[in-house]
Amino acid sequence: MGGLGNGRRGGRSPPLMIGALIACILVLGFNYWVSSSRNLELQTKLYELEGQVRRGAAERGAAEMKKNEFQEEIQRQKEQISHIENLYKRQLEGLLFFFTSRAHCNRIFPPLPKPYRNSKVTVNM
Repeated sequence: MGGLGNGRRGGRSPPLMIGALIACILVLGFNYWVSSSRNLELQTKLYELEGQVRRGAAERGAAEMKKNEFQEEIQRQKEQISHIENLYKRQLEGLLFFFTSRAHCNRIFPPLPKPYRNSKVTVNM
């Protein structure tokens, strides 16, 4: 059984094969360098975008808090308006009752003639 190959001495590679291996190593090294620099650019861009996302989230949180504060203030003002409207309605009802009862009293007890209106009434007991 003979060995594989073309019968040359062992340990020596043809120069064309060594040149091809060196060229492959150079191409792979260049590709690694290009992809590494591109990876660094992408990482930098990623960090910038993450910072923008964090700032955006913080701004959104602040805007959400302000919105909630404004909604609470609006709700409080609506409650105050409702309370004031209820007071106003009660006052109007009181005035309406006062004027209707006075008109009713004037029908039952007509007003005194002018000479008697300003005079003081004294009651002796």
